Amino acid sequence: MAENRADAGSGDQGLDGTRATPRSISLTVGIPALNEEQNIESTLRSVLAAAEKTPSLRVEMVVVDDGSTDRTADIVQDFARHHGNIRLIRNPENLGLGASIRRAFESATTDKFLFIPGDNDIPLHTLELLFRNAHVAEVVMCFFQNNEIRARPRLVLSTIFGLIYTLCFELYVQYINGPAVYPLAKLRELELRSTRFSIVAEINVKLLRQGVTFVEVPGTRQVGLAGSTSLGWRSLLETIRVFLHLFYEVHVRHPDRYAKRPVRVPVEVSFHAAE
Repeated sequence: MAENRADAGSGDQGLDGTRATPRSISLTVGIPALNEEQNIESTLRSVLAAAEKTPSLRVEMVVVDDGSTDRTADIVQDFARHHGNIRLIRNPENLGLGASIRRAFESATTDKFLFIPGDNDIPLHTLELLFRNAHVAEVVMCFFQNNEIRARPRLVLSTIFGLIYTLCFELYVQYINGPAVYPLAKLRELELRSTRFSIVAEINVKLLRQGVTFVEVPGTRQVGLAGSTSLGWRSLLETIRVFLHLFYEVHVRHPDRYAKRPVRVPVEVSFHAAE
């Protein structure tokens, strides 16, 4: 399969000795959105621009409106009338980020899946980097270089969170909660329980501990975005609950299923758009 091959964009041999090109890859960008009428248009335009700069990659967007009470759904529907690769799914009520991401990848029709928030936090150049390298490994992870824009309490908690996951699951990655391109087939096989932002760590741990190939690419967050609700008591409680669940699943319930280590692919990441 194409997602198991490295450096396919240059036509070189992949990990399995065969040739592949990113033309064999297609990607669904799942975009959960809750009351994002101020940001959803910019998010859609960024994805469209990144897709236009990566003509070898077929991209579709699935926006999941998670019970918004503003014009989020209307804005997406207007875009969908002009762009055939945009689809809207509406939750009847607010179901949470985890449920929205699952609805997005369950309806995807491509080889790969990437989740990004609807608040336009992921800038165009980071999306371009993920798109251009979507083919080089099974999981293409992103870590952020501009952590100085985060509030100090957020940064401290994130650092502690990452250290705990590194020690408990032996996953030596830069950022366990970052956006990543996933193989859709393997993503659908996972038993996911998180209802909020912890679904990202849950996906990454359960995939990486199955021995998938992976690479990490550097990116940045947008500067000056406000209104994040990822740091709150409900999120903190779910973070603890999901961690305990993962520890039980990996080390007690299914140690054979999650006994492998991920394989870092030694490829040069493409930082330049295709000619």
